[in-house]
Amino acid sequence: MDEVINLANFHQQFGTEEACAAYLLRAKWPNGFSCPRCEHRHTYMTDTRRLPLFECCHCHHQTSLTAGTLLEGSRTELRKWFIAIFLVSRTTTGTSAVELSKIIRVTYKTAWLMLRKIRHGISTSDGGTLLSGIVQVNLAAYGHPHNPSFYKHKREQPYFIGSTVNNEGDAYYIKLKLIPLNHLNQRDVLRSGTKNFSDLHVNPQVSEVQFVTARYCSKRFTKLLLSAAKANEWINKTFHGIGRKHLQAYLDEYSYRYNLTIRKASIFENLVMLCASSSSLPYSKLTKAS
Repeated sequence: MDEVINLANFHQQFGTEEACAAYLLRAKWPNGFSCPRCEHRHTYMTDTRRLPLFECCHCHHQTSLTAGTLLEGSRTELRKWFIAIFLVSRTTTGTSAVELSKIIRVTYKTAWLMLRKIRHGISTSDGGTLLSGIVQVNLAAYGHPHNPSFYKHKREQPYFIGSTVNNEGDAYYIKLKLIPLNHLNQRDVLRSGTKNFSDLHVNPQVSEVQFVTARYCSKRFTKLLLSAAKANEWINKTFHGIGRKHLQAYLDEYSYRYNLTIRKASIFENLVMLCASSSSLPYSKLTKAS
């Protein structure tokens, strides 16, 4: 269905703060209220504020709807946050800070920070899932992939695309991870680079990980390289290029949508739940590299 039509339908469902608050409430406490201090199940609710305030009936601890979530401390309306989450959920384009700032009428800085927080939640979630079963990993590159020289181009950012695959070689969970510079010798990946990827992103019970690090190897995993090419194309089309500092967050965003699409899961619903269950970060950490 056309995304413009979807956005119109989205506004009908989430056009008010109350509707967004009710949805976030269910995402944060799917089994009903639980006090973050004592886990008591009953609460008094004050709804005279912009967002509901909850007071535990047992220990009288007060908590807001956004406390302990990615939205904590934000002065931006929930309705605008939900639009941002919806736009990130789009499988074809995602969204940029420039587009988001125009749609929800906030400054570029505010839009960038909102998206940065969402991507932080995505990256944190991805870090908790390890590749298992049959694992294939291929070397790819973003920025300047058609460099014929032995020396790495300054705009070339090598990364691994790894996947859990089925017996037909189709990926059903992928990870796109930048290779740390200390694991590279110009364009060649050192053995420490493959070990680093396995240690961080592969279940230790996996007996063998199939790596292809040679760029023109006849045994390269073409399906993985096709996914990498689509990720690069999406980054360039939507964001017109990304530097190394924040590139990992965008690679994680692409793989996040890919993985949910393969499972035929609702990206929007999953992302709201992710935002509701992930803690926010201070500005200083959000602006650092992933």
